[in-house]
Amino acid sequence: MRQKQPYAPIIPQYRDWPVVQLNQHRRAFVRTVMATSVQTLMATYPESDALRAMLRKTAEMELMRIEKKPWKVDPPDDAAFWKQLITALEGQSSTVLPAILHEVVERYAHEIAGRFRISHYRLGQRAVTYTLARLLNPISLKGVRNPWRMQSRLQEKIHITGAVTQLRALAQLGTVIMVPTHASHLDSLLMAWVIHVLGLPHFVYGAGLNLFNSRFFAYFLNNLGTYKVDRRKKNSPYLTTLKTYSSLALQWGCHSLFYPGGTRSRSGALERQLKLGLLGTAFAAQQRTYQDQGRAARKIFVVPVVLNYHCVLEAPRLIKNYLADQGLCCVRTPSSHELLKFANNVFTKDSSVFVSIGQAMDLLGNAVDEAGHSYNTRGVYVDTYQQLLDIGTTMAVGKQYENATIALGKAIVKAYYKVNCVLASHLLAFVAFELFKQQHAALSFQALLQLPLEKLVIPYVKLELAFAHLRVVILDLYKAGRLQVEPSLPTESLDTLVQQGLNNLGLYHSKRPLLQNQAGDVITQDLGTLLYYHNRLQGYALEKYIS
Repeated sequence: MRQKQPYAPIIPQYRDWPVVQLNQHRRAFVRTVMATSVQTLMATYPESDALRAMLRKTAEMELMRIEKKPWKVDPPDDAAFWKQLITALEGQSSTVLPAILHEVVERYAHEIAGRFRISHYRLGQRAVTYTLARLLNPISLKGVRNPWRMQSRLQEKIHITGAVTQLRALAQLGTVIMVPTHASHLDSLLMAWVIHVLGLPHFVYGAGLNLFNSRFFAYFLNNLGTYKVDRRKKNSPYLTTLKTYSSLALQWGCHSLFYPGGTRSRSGALERQLKLGLLGTAFAAQQRTYQDQGRAARKIFVVPVVLNYHCVLEAPRLIKNYLADQGLCCVRTPSSHELLKFANNVFTKDSSVFVSIGQAMDLLGNAVDEAGHSYNTRGVYVDTYQQLLDIGTTMAVGKQYENATIALGKAIVKAYYKVNCVLASHLLAFVAFELFKQQHAALSFQALLQLPLEKLVIPYVKLELAFAHLRVVILDLYKAGRLQVEPSLPTESLDTLVQQGLNNLGLYHSKRPLLQNQAGDVITQDLGTLLYYHNRLQGYALEKYIS
């Protein structure tokens, strides 16, 4: 559903937002994070020798991190702290180990913890709106348009579709975890804008600590409720403290945003292998609230979101990294001339983004209605209160909800494919790349990627015919509820859709994935980037329909 004006806030006053309430009690919250984390670690390492060995391993891993992957954001006393800790562990009695553990956890907790300031939030919202408006609306090189007019057009460029009404209703009944796909650095800006436009209170989310290397990003992120995630740190105290922070924020009723893919999709495909660590913290949060408050506790809901762009700014480099990881090579680094052309394209061309909000589910993967009631695949009511408590009491410590988290991850992946909105540009990319493959079926995939571009030509009529055939298949899948489509796909003529696809596909890139030559045939300037957009429709078994 769409509307021209932002939705009314479900919590009108900033001071009533959960993230504001948490920030007002920040010191007490961080102390609770530390105490809970230490308690969890002491239960995991009850023996003194095991605890000592874990602390030593943690210090050694940290010193290795400092040597191999130092960042500007790292504290200046980082190396000294961990060297002193190793010295402190030597010859000390077991009675001092809990104090050392507490010191380690305290260091991590203060690093992870974020703040929230309303003044920064308001400034950040204006900055996000202006940035997105600049990217999605063209500027005449003869003069800059009125920025207010640009912002007023932004909502026309960002198409928010799906279960909006349900999302707003559930955000008032319980705590929402949004789990978007991750394609671009713009995703966080886009999601912040979407949350604001939908009238939802600010969500907390984890941001990579590397972003804090920039003073500009650090200035905003440090004051927007964002907690820091350092993916270099794999030791037990850090991961426990991070998960505890996330779990307790949910217990405080703070809506949260996780990217379960962990990082941007390098291949361009929808995420299939999810990183479920932080998502698993929701189970501990729900169990604790149920234990403390009974059935009256706020329920936690998971809302899948799929973000689709006609053009992902980082696509050429992302697919290059993906192919390199596969031992393949295709994409080359743009020259300075091409970068200038890219900048000109950003400033002079407009684009659209599609944000598809899926049906909410509970932590067990069951569908929920707008009243928050859960139902299984047969439409039978499910008592998640009792089920979650039963799971929590029957599983071994440290293994609680492991199977349930895996099942939830599978439900999210399934929802991604159902919510995914097929764009004409992505459909055209899929058809074109498959036709290139068929033209050179005798070649290996590596050889295809390294073919001279002049050998990659598709007659326009052939491309249009294959596009028409696949569009019928896509629309059948849409009618069956297996995916979504952009509004023009069922209604526009074939030639119009193909031309829209050619115009929109990778429109900011200096090397276009698809374009027409003087003869009217379709060629590519960058086969690797074409593969990136083609991959968005992987997983639907569409290849067999291209002939």
